[in-house]
Amino acid sequence: MRITIVLVFTLVLYKAKGQCNLMLTGVFDGPLPGGLPKVVELYVNTDISDLSNYGLGSANNGSGSDGIEFLFPNDTVQAGSFIYISAESTAFLDFFGFAPNYLTGTLPTSACYFNGNDAIELFYQNQIIDRIGDSNVDGSGTVWDYQDGWLYRY
Repeated sequence: MRITIVLVFTLVLYKAKGQCNLMLTGVFDGPLPGGLPKVVELYVNTDISDLSNYGLGSANNGSGSDGIEFLFPNDTVQAGSFIYISAESTAFLDFFGFAPNYLTGTLPTSACYFNGNDAIELFYQNQIIDRIGDSNVDGSGTVWDYQDGWLYRY
């Protein structure tokens, strides 16, 4: 029930901001050592001519939003595309069989520095437009806990 509330809230937030061009579709805290690969998946709803208006962040252990921790480059993406962002490329490639679109690195200030109980935030022009989880709640034991696993929106 709680995940339904988060998704409904997210869709309302999209409409309020008028920015449904890009949405979070999945987050993955992998089974390899160190929780690798760590991945965020996005879906492109409509063509985007400047991806640099968007960014990602992770709110770790319920400590609230840290803001944008990864800002996309000025790339163009087409509607119907998926975008994969990872902390690193080796474990991603080994696990998924293809390379991620973007790398964030694994430092504590990275958008992909999460362990499965952390909220993931998508920003448009510095405003949160989509979120998986609750930035102010440690997700351990919640319906959106994805530690050593994945969470997917469909």
